[in-house]
Amino acid sequence: MESITTFYSWKGLFYLFIGLLALYGVIKIIIQLIENSAKKNLANKQFIFWLRNSLLFYVPVAVIVFVLGFISINYITHSILIIIIGVFGFPFIRNYLSGIIFKSNPIVSEGALIKAPNLEGEIKRLMVLGMIVNTEHGEQYFNYIKVEESGFTINSNKSSALRQTLYLKTNLTQDAVLDIMFDNPILKFEEKPRLKSGVLPEDLILKYTLESGATTKDLISFLNSKEIETNLNRKVN
Repeated sequence: MESITTFYSWKGLFYLFIGLLALYGVIKIIIQLIENSAKKNLANKQFIFWLRNSLLFYVPVAVIVFVLGFISINYITHSILIIIIGVFGFPFIRNYLSGIIFKSNPIVSEGALIKAPNLEGEIKRLMVLGMIVNTEHGEQYFNYIKVEESGFTINSNKSSALRQTLYLKTNLTQDAVLDIMFDNPILKFEEKPRLKSGVLPEDLILKYTLESGATTKDLISFLNSKEIETNLNRKVN
């Protein structure tokens, strides 16, 4: 009876929080160890994907367990408090849960190409409440709930052709910059790269498509080696 009384207390809630956090850390370490040691065959990749999803779904389950522990301390007061928080935080909670479902899709990954109404580009980063997508207009942030509601398609081929944007700063003319890029096979010249002026004379906006297997990082390294400053999402200061 004493142990039950201790559990339904602030001290018990603290121990519950530490336990849930420790279990999360253990699961994460196990996943990293398996990822580093496992051979890259199909079976292991599927197993690693399953482990990642288990960690993805562990968080909301752990939060529910913690909330139940919090309510158990004072059923009436804490239940009312949780309902108030739920009402005001519903859009964020709904978006978070949509993100879990979205990220649990086996064809969704950083580097994959996504296409939806008013959205087309390469997924650069998957975050808690949204994702960063590299579009023709630069890097943009999108909420998961909007993507889920509008519907989307995924092309997991990371080397697929995609028109992208890069911001440059250089004293060279547009023709000189294009001449430099012709010396390197990174760009796909069947879809000719285009340069246009930015806010300042030395600012240029490059729209380009990469050759299969090439990455934006390769292009940036090449341009930087030619003393051309680059930026992915805004003009270079």
